[in-house]
Amino acid sequence: MKLSLTPLSFRQVLPSACGILFLGAILSIFQDSWLWFGELGWAAVPCGALLGVAFYLIGFAASCSRWTKTRSMNELLITLNQLFKNFTWPQIVIVSLLAGIGEEWLIRAVLQGFLVESFGPAVGIIGASLIFGLLHFMTKTYVVLTFLLGSLFGIAFYLTNSLFLVMVAHAVYDILAFAMIVKFPHVLGVHSRGAKTPIINA
Repeated sequence: MKLSLTPLSFRQVLPSACGILFLGAILSIFQDSWLWFGELGWAAVPCGALLGVAFYLIGFAASCSRWTKTRSMNELLITLNQLFKNFTWPQIVIVSLLAGIGEEWLIRAVLQGFLVESFGPAVGIIGASLIFGLLHFMTKTYVVLTFLLGSLFGIAFYLTNSLFLVMVAHAVYDILAFAMIVKFPHVLGVHSRGAKTPIINA
């Protein structure tokens, strides 16, 4: 089946972002294996920011490689650009912060924490990252990319036990990635002016 995509508005995205944050906050009450700062103390905040920048630079460098310039990757970038092209700078920051905080609270603190305690770190990190990828299902390529990114966040969380670290890293990563796709798509080889809304297979 083919699905035609139309641009999303901030009002459409905000409820789901807030819902994930609320769900993560509630469920984390029943999962107490995590800490706010973990092994890093207050250094978790600047370290998280640096980690988010580092992860994005790695992703950006990989996206510039000839090995990743595939049709599926190009379609994904166009799709993301068209979905979020109407977002303003404040909206980009707000959604990125909500996603970084809410998704890490739910996926890392709650889900990964439970899986690690029950089945060990390998299953915990891979399992939580797989669900993280599936929650971002848009195309198969996007699932794979978010799974890999989730694995990096999962490893960082397991090593430091710092929820603040991965929350900040995730938020910073999303701000950079979101801004690049929406405001500077030409840098990624996406030319949004006059572009037609893409059609993807659902």
